[in-house]
Amino acid sequence: MENKILIGIIAFILGIIVIAFPLLSVGFLVVASGLSVCILAIYWIIRGGIQHWNENKATCVLYVLVGLFAFFFGLVLTGNFPLFLFTSSFLLYIIGFLMIIFGIAGIINNEKNMSKISSLLFFIFGIVLLIFANLIFENPLYLALIIGIALMIEGISLILESKDKKIGSEEK
Repeated sequence: MENKILIGIIAFILGIIVIAFPLLSVGFLVVASGLSVCILAIYWIIRGGIQHWNENKATCVLYVLVGLFAFFFGLVLTGNFPLFLFTSSFLLYIIGFLMIIFGIAGIINNEKNMSKISSLLFFIFGIVLLIFANLIFENPLYLALIIGIALMIEGISLILESKDKKIGSEEK
């Protein structure tokens, strides 16, 4: 329980930092995401080249090819602000459309009012993500705003969740 409170506080503080220093935050994400893709690619190349070589040569070649592609993409992505904004915007479009679809499905299929309200909020947030996906091209500060708000909401959610469980366990 206490870990959730601590993680919630850290998430909330990180959200404030991201919003307070948006260019530094997005710049960090540009470098960190590119390096993360490169590290994952190296793992795939090593895993595919070593682990699958004796089992299945086709799987080995697939791992190595995907790993090489991912490594070069990671190198290109590292420090490439416009490409990062494009991929972020593209992902927000996909997530926004999926949230709208699942929100509509939840409104139609759920019987409980709370579930319908949750689905409606999901639908509305999907629309908001589509709007922000457009705005990211104009100004990358919107990406920092989305990330910061998401971290703050997650932090509050973790804190409230741990408090609810603590109250629930005291009642028993």
